[in-house]
Amino acid sequence: MPPPTANPPTLLNVDYATEQPALPDYVTDVAHYADGTLRIASTLSDGSQGIAAAQLVFSDATVQASVSLAEGTNDDLYGIFLRSASAQMYYTFAVSPVGHVFVACYDNEFIPLVSGPLDPDIPFGHGLGVANRFQVVAIGPSLTFILNGTLITAEIVDERYREGYLGFFVHHGITSPRAELAAEWIQVKGVFPPG
Repeated sequence: MPPPTANPPTLLNVDYATEQPALPDYVTDVAHYADGTLRIASTLSDGSQGIAAAQLVFSDATVQASVSLAEGTNDDLYGIFLRSASAQMYYTFAVSPVGHVFVACYDNEFIPLVSGPLDPDIPFGHGLGVANRFQVVAIGPSLTFILNGTLITAEIVDERYREGYLGFFVHHGITSPRAELAAEWIQVKGVFPPG
């Protein structure tokens, strides 16, 4: 069998320092652009906010994004969501500014799969305004989560989540007035060559 002749396609590639796509009207109260980043805020105590990176449904893909927490405290979380078939069904991959990692399925409530402090030897940018790189490989019902090049958890299999929207996620804890995520860039590539 001959090797494939085409590389997997780039499905989405946005650098917010140079591109600032129009935001839908329904998100302008929580999202805006500042300092070459997309900002998404939550002021709900113990509440989450997510904004899709594009109005596209993705299935087999790899996603990576550079994200930081621009405003908030140690009990706030920031990162990405994916495989969102509806507002009440998705996976999230997030961290706190002090290195607490959180991978969870959301189906009307969070079902944590990974929740705890990162090992001190894992590369991680601590504090506000320090970006970390989130990566997820999503193939069929399988999901693999990688932070700054380090595998966090491999091959979660969930038949309910085979495709959906993806984007940025911020969870506001209970101690700060608000939590605001800053996304520098996002890239989504297909897993398989076209055709």
